[in-house]
Amino acid sequence: MREMLGSSTPEVKLSVKMLLKLAGEAEDEVQAGLAEEVAVAKEESQEPIGTSVPRAKFPDLLAAAVDATEDAKPMPPAKKPKVQRLDPDDWLSTDLEEYPNNIFLVSSESSENYAKLIVEAETASCIAYDIQWSPDFTVDTDHPISILQIAFPSSGNAFVLQLPLLDEGIPDAVRKLFESATVSVAGFCANDMDLHKFEVTGVQIDRPSVYDVQPWCEAEMGENESVKQGWRVGLKRAVVCVLDSEMDKAATIASSNWEREELTAAQVEYAAMDVCAALRLYQRLAPVYKA
Repeated sequence: MREMLGSSTPEVKLSVKMLLKLAGEAEDEVQAGLAEEVAVAKEESQEPIGTSVPRAKFPDLLAAAVDATEDAKPMPPAKKPKVQRLDPDDWLSTDLEEYPNNIFLVSSESSENYAKLIVEAETASCIAYDIQWSPDFTVDTDHPISILQIAFPSSGNAFVLQLPLLDEGIPDAVRKLFESATVSVAGFCANDMDLHKFEVTGVQIDRPSVYDVQPWCEAEMGENESVKQGWRVGLKRAVVCVLDSEMDKAATIASSNWEREELTAAQVEYAAMDVCAALRLYQRLAPVYKA
């Protein structure tokens, strides 16, 4: 075999190409009468030295060699499945009503309203929010959020959460909405004070994902010069000028006790209308002003 391959090496490693060459030369020698074909018993596992290998066996040898070559190839790394990220603004063409479809007060973790909130929060990619907290009358006080309002564009529902009455405060599913870089969060006057209050309440808010629609409204209304002089546009006026709609912003409700254990129906409706207005302003202005 070494002579056939032109090698003086004691041990010769056979490749597929070598086996093909040997097969051809062995058959030529048999036909020329220079070698004798020897029948080999099936149970024998090793060919006698100095005899030719029957041609019928070469396919098996070649297959084994090919299999060995295939096994030696490194397996390609498994491809990671592509994660499809939802577009937070794919709902902008939806018709939102002036009044929310439903208003849910969440004051207990065992309530049906709480369960509905969690279901919506776990699938949301865009929300609007508003918050209330006890006034900080001195520099020594820095109260956390007491009332959190959330509006979901996919359902048109608004939720009013009484955080002091919930054992865990802000529910984990809701917290993740504000901490996620893939969820767009809209608010009217969503300034540094709001973001600070979230952090005081234990939420590590993702600031780049929060969009303040108040300056968008001021730009849309041509109030940029007034802003430079220290004037800011309020929510009620923004709704009138941008959405051509009216809001009932009674001062008596706005200044009412938001810390009470049982909020009045007027308070809950007031809170829900505020957050829904912020959502509708975002819907109208995001295509123009969102970076």
